[in-house]
Amino acid sequence: MIRRWLEGRRGRATVPSADVDRRLLLYKFDACPYCQRVAVAIERLGLDVPTRDTRMEPGARAELVRIAGGTQVPCLLIDDVPLLESADIVAWLEAYARR
Repeated sequence: MIRRWLEGRRGRATVPSADVDRRLLLYKFDACPYCQRVAVAIERLGLDVPTRDTRMEPGARAELVRIAGGTQVPCLLIDDVPLLESADIVAWLEAYARR
Protein backbone atom coordinates (compact mmCIF):
# COMPACT_ATOMS: atom_id res chain seq x y z
CA MET A 1 0.00 0.00 0.00
CA ILE A 2 2.77 2.46 0.86
CA ARG A 3 4.58 1.66 -2.37
CA ARG A 4 1.42 2.37 -4.37
CA TRP A 5 1.06 5.72 -2.60
CA LEU A 6 4.70 6.61 -3.28
CA GLU A 7 4.37 5.68 -6.95
CA GLY A 8 1.09 7.52 -7.42
CA ARG A 9 -2.33 6.21 -8.34
CA ARG A 10 -1.32 4.73 -11.66
CA GLY A 11 2.35 4.01 -10.99
CA ARG A 12 5.22 5.75 -12.71
CA ALA A 13 5.41 5.36 -16.44
CA THR A 14 8.82 5.81 -17.96
CA VAL A 15 9.03 9.25 -19.53
CA PRO A 16 10.02 8.95 -23.20
CA SER A 17 13.44 10.29 -24.09
CA ALA A 18 13.71 13.81 -25.45
CA ASP A 19 16.17 12.96 -28.22
CA VAL A 20 13.69 12.10 -31.01
CA ASP A 21 10.50 13.67 -32.38
CA ARG A 22 7.50 13.03 -30.13
CA ARG A 23 3.75 13.67 -30.21
CA LEU A 24 3.11 16.34 -27.58
CA LEU A 25 -0.08 17.68 -26.03
CA LEU A 26 -0.31 20.03 -23.05
CA TYR A 27 -3.32 20.03 -20.72
CA LYS A 28 -3.60 23.38 -18.93
CA PHE A 29 -5.83 26.24 -17.90
CA ASP A 30 -4.99 29.90 -18.29
CA ALA A 31 -5.28 31.02 -14.64
CA CYS A 32 -2.79 28.38 -13.44
CA PRO A 33 0.63 29.94 -12.67
CA TYR A 34 2.38 26.60 -13.20
CA CYS A 35 0.76 26.31 -16.62
CA GLN A 36 1.96 29.83 -17.41
CA ARG A 37 5.50 28.79 -16.47
CA VAL A 38 5.31 25.95 -19.02
CA ALA A 39 3.73 28.23 -21.65
CA VAL A 40 6.56 30.76 -21.27
CA ALA A 41 9.13 27.97 -21.70
CA ILE A 42 7.37 26.67 -24.82
CA GLU A 43 7.40 30.16 -26.34
CA ARG A 44 11.03 30.80 -25.32
CA LEU A 45 12.11 27.50 -26.85
CA GLY A 46 10.15 28.11 -30.05
CA LEU A 47 8.23 24.84 -29.77
CA ASP A 48 4.84 24.14 -31.28
CA VAL A 49 2.87 22.24 -28.63
CA PRO A 50 -0.90 21.82 -29.04
CA THR A 51 -2.93 22.52 -25.90
CA ARG A 52 -6.23 21.51 -24.31
CA ASP A 53 -7.79 23.88 -21.77
CA THR A 54 -9.39 21.79 -19.03
CA ARG A 55 -11.68 24.61 -17.94
CA MET A 56 -12.79 25.97 -21.32
CA GLU A 57 -12.95 22.93 -23.62
CA PRO A 58 -15.80 20.48 -23.12
CA GLY A 59 -14.45 17.03 -22.42
CA ALA A 60 -10.81 18.05 -21.88
CA ARG A 61 -10.98 17.56 -18.11
CA ALA A 62 -12.55 14.10 -18.41
CA GLU A 63 -9.99 13.21 -21.07
CA LEU A 64 -7.17 14.25 -18.71
CA VAL A 65 -8.62 12.13 -15.88
CA ARG A 66 -8.85 9.12 -18.20
CA ILE A 67 -5.29 9.54 -19.47
CA ALA A 68 -3.42 10.77 -16.37
CA GLY A 69 -5.62 9.49 -13.56
CA GLY A 70 -6.36 12.96 -12.18
CA THR A 71 -6.94 16.61 -12.99
CA GLN A 72 -3.51 18.06 -12.17
CA VAL A 73 -2.27 20.62 -14.66
CA PRO A 74 0.01 21.27 -16.33
CA CYS A 75 0.21 17.79 -17.78
CA LEU A 76 2.35 17.20 -20.84
CA LEU A 77 1.48 14.09 -22.82
CA ILE A 78 4.57 12.74 -24.53
CA ASP A 79 3.52 9.99 -26.94
CA ASP A 80 0.51 9.42 -24.63
CA VAL A 81 2.67 9.20 -21.47
CA PRO A 82 1.72 11.92 -18.93
CA LEU A 83 4.41 14.10 -17.37
CA LEU A 84 3.34 16.24 -14.41
CA GLU A 85 5.03 19.03 -12.44
CA SER A 86 5.93 22.23 -14.25
CA ALA A 87 9.65 22.06 -13.39
CA ASP A 88 9.88 18.52 -14.79
CA ILE A 89 7.95 19.54 -17.90
CA VAL A 90 10.18 22.58 -18.51
CA ALA A 91 13.34 20.50 -18.04
CA TRP A 92 12.06 17.87 -20.49
CA LEU A 93 11.07 20.54 -23.03
CA GLU A 94 14.51 22.17 -22.79
CA ALA A 95 16.16 18.82 -23.55
CA TYR A 96 13.65 18.22 -26.35
CA ALA A 97 14.41 21.61 -27.93
CA ARG A 98 18.13 20.73 -28.05
CA ARG A 99 17.63 17.51 -30.05
